[in-house]
Amino acid sequence: MVRRAVASRDARALLDDLAGSLGIRRPVRVLESPRAPMPLAWGILRPVVLLPEDAPSWPEGRLAAVLLHELLHVRRHDLPAQAVAQAACCLFWFHPLAWLALRQLRKERERACDDAVLLRGLAPHDYAGHLVDLVRSLSAKRRWADAPAMAEASDLESRIRALLDRRRNRRPLSRRAAVAIVAAMAAVLLPLAAITAHAQAPAGSLTGTVEDPSGARVPNCRVTAKNLDASNQEITVANPAGEYRLTPIPPGRYALEFAAPGFAVAKAQAVLAPGAAARVDAHLELGSVTENVLIRGQKPAATPAPRSATAQRIRVGGMVTPSRLVRQAKPDYPDALQQLGVEGTVVMKAIVSKNGTVLSPMVVNTVDPRLAKLALDAVIQWQYQPALLNGEPVETVTTITLDFQLGQ
Repeated sequence: MVRRAVASRDARALLDDLAGSLGIRRPVRVLESPRAPMPLAWGILRPVVLLPEDAPSWPEGRLAAVLLHELLHVRRHDLPAQAVAQAACCLFWFHPLAWLALRQLRKERERACDDAVLLRGLAPHDYAGHLVDLVRSLSAKRRWADAPAMAEASDLESRIRALLDRRRNRRPLSRRAAVAIVAAMAAVLLPLAAITAHAQAPAGSLTGTVEDPSGARVPNCRVTAKNLDASNQEITVANPAGEYRLTPIPPGRYALEFAAPGFAVAKAQAVLAPGAAARVDAHLELGSVTENVLIRGQKPAATPAPRSATAQRIRVGGMVTPSRLVRQAKPDYPDALQQLGVEGTVVMKAIVSKNGTVLSPMVVNTVDPRLAKLALDAVIQWQYQPALLNGEPVETVTTITLDFQLGQ
């Protein structure tokens, strides 16, 4: 239609005056075409206002309203915006929200230009009459996907209602409101962009060695690295030489845990830069050994028959040999306490020395002091085979539980 159109002499002077009042500096052509059923705006680099061939017979008020409406499309950069929206629909052709957004964009675009025309002094009922006459003159109802068309029958009723609504705020968006909207969009989109950029950042690696208190390497240690800045968690096992390597992994702040049988869990932190390598060496401490003993009595009074204590110890591996209970003094459960119904659990912390004796036993829970004294008197007599680290005896911390229970 643009190629076969001719310049409009009647509208040229009026268009120049309106373009100057709107502050449009780039040249805008106004053309007439017998193939244009309604006024259209077209062209991104070289904007054109295309009029039907009967435009010269229009009243001057209608011609001015039409030219002003189409020039507002040029001023608002609606043509590039529509090209972007159409490209988005081509890319997301399968998504119904893309087409709904394009439809809403067209509606809001026309209403924004209508409001701008009324703000320049045109009476709402006169402008609404021009729209109705333009739609009536259409030979067929058609939606224009490529160019903003001033008069489309599909949305005419809602536009007329909006034009005649005196309570409608027709003023354009203020600079302060625009800044607030941009700030809100940035607050939502920038974190998403940062996450995307973080996810696309070059991966790095974490390496290191795992050693015991003597400086020897600990093989088969389980290494867990949790990314504090993302959701990934990396796991590996140290090789027979006590060396581990996590690669490739995303950059970020990592919390590391080193776990091996017989050792307490060691923790560390590391910061991994994009594309870099970080080294974190771990030094494990010996874990504690636990002993659980059950002392059972009878109620009412009967000869106490404490059972043999059973010892439970953690499984260890590598170069660690845990301490082992070899001699146990059986705690007494006096008849007087049984008759009184005194029962409870005594939990103690103690140190198994290098020669296997129990040092510094201490009750760590709340229990009847008489039961606590019975437990302490018995445990101080216990004898352990001390823990060995690489063949050498070492002190270890142990937890001892003695359970005084009454039964039938």
